[in-house]
Amino acid sequence: MVLAILGISTIVAMPSLVKSIRGNRLRVGARTVVMAGNYARTMAILRNQDMTLTLDKGANTVAVAPLHTAPPPPDSTSSAESISFADTNEPASSAPPPVTLTRKLDSVSIDSIQVEHRKSGTEEDSAVVIYQNNGRCNPYEVRVRDEFGSVMVITVDAVASPKVRKEGE
Repeated sequence: MVLAILGISTIVAMPSLVKSIRGNRLRVGARTVVMAGNYARTMAILRNQDMTLTLDKGANTVAVAPLHTAPPPPDSTSSAESISFADTNEPASSAPPPVTLTRKLDSVSIDSIQVEHRKSGTEEDSAVVIYQNNGRCNPYEVRVRDEFGSVMVITVDAVASPKVRKEGE
C-alpha cells in the first residue's frame, strides 16, 4: 500500500518537477545577461572607465571588458632598476589590471538582440553595448530562448535598469 502511494505521488509530481527544472534554466540564462550588464555598469563607475557588454549569438556568450585597454607602459628602466623595483613588492604599474568577464549560456540561447541607435533590420550575430563611466548605456533588449521554445525578454533602459519578463505574460 505504501509503495502504491509513493508511486502515485511520484507520477503526479514528476511533470511539475520537470517544468520547474526547465524554467530554472531559462531564468538562470536571463539572470546571467542581467548580472553581466550590472557588472559592466559597476566596473564602469568604479574604474571611471567605459566598459563594453558584448552579446554574441553565434558563440552564445556574454562578455564584459574595458572599452579601450591602455597599452603597457614602455620599458624604460634598466635591468638594475627593475631588480630593485621588484624587491620593493610594489606593483609594476599604477593602472589596475583590465577587468574582463565571459560567460557561456548553458541550455539556453540568445534569440535576438536589439540595441537602440543601431541600424534596425540588420540581423547580426553579436552586439556591443557601451556602459559609460557615469553608469548610463544605450537601451537594449535581449531575448533568451530555451530548447523547448520558452522565451524571456531582458529590457535595459538608458540608466541601466533591467526588467525581465517571460514572453507571453
